[in-house]
Amino acid sequence: MEDFEKAVLELKGIKKPKWDNYWFGLVIGIFLPLLFIFIYWMYSYSFMNFIPTFFSYLIKGKVLAPVLSMCLVPILAVFYFFLNSEKYRTIKGILTAVFLYGFIILYLKIFVEETLF
Repeated sequence: MEDFEKAVLELKGIKKPKWDNYWFGLVIGIFLPLLFIFIYWMYSYSFMNFIPTFFSYLIKGKVLAPVLSMCLVPILAVFYFFLNSEKYRTIKGILTAVFLYGFIILYLKIFVEETLF
């Protein structure tokens, strides 16, 4: 069915948007939470150095996993935008990134912050 749709779109001279791409969704899913961590740092802790001081502060306070979890919330808006636009390959990439972040958060909770058990 997908080949037929491509053929019809090519005959009409319409190009399918390149936003429906797994790798595009993966990049969005990985970098959007990082952007919001950076915004959180700029808004609340800009007096600290970003990489060494800020992250060590979050780890020592045992709040890196919750902050990372909260920075995943904006992905919901992007996820629902692409869901309503029927860009399912992009959604797969976004979900892959969310699961990667989920494993990172689980690792942080168990081994670094030791707050799960």
